Amino acid sequence: MLAPALKRLVVHAAREEDLAAALALIEREKEKNQWIERTADLVKSAVSDPEGEYRVIVAERDGDLVGLAAFGIVAGTIGTGIIYSILVAPRSRRAGIGERLLFQIRDDLASIGARIIVAEIPGDPVVMRFRALLLTHGFVEEARIEDYYSDGVPQIVSVFDI
Repeated sequence: MLAPALKRLVVHAAREEDLAAALALIEREKEKNQWIERTADLVKSAVSDPEGEYRVIVAERDGDLVGLAAFGIVAGTIGTGIIYSILVAPRSRRAGIGERLLFQIRDDLASIGARIIVAEIPGDPVVMRFRALLLTHGFVEEARIEDYYSDGVPQIVSVFDI
């Protein structure tokens, strides 16, 4: 049974009219999370070229943008999808929105031929909610590269078989 908030949730590809709200969500999150710096560029690219390398979906509830996710196919691969980020507005967290975005990513990537999905995540506590979401839904840590981002901050590579 879906929670009432999820019944009102609509997930769709980001459009031009979503751009301002998506960028505002990213700006608010950047205050605490330096690792999403590139997400704004991915959103702009996905909106300007919906069939391009990057894809972005947004979650709306009652007309308000409450989440977004950036993903795509890894350049030069056959069947390897990648998740760049999943963001949920602070007041909307813990309501299943991140999970809905993750399921939509999985379905979208599968529909274009992806066989696996990777996520490369900094081993920083600020992104542990994202990592926990992935692990809860079947992603497995495949590699850890110590001191990748900076001293003491590894890159954690997680993989999901579609």
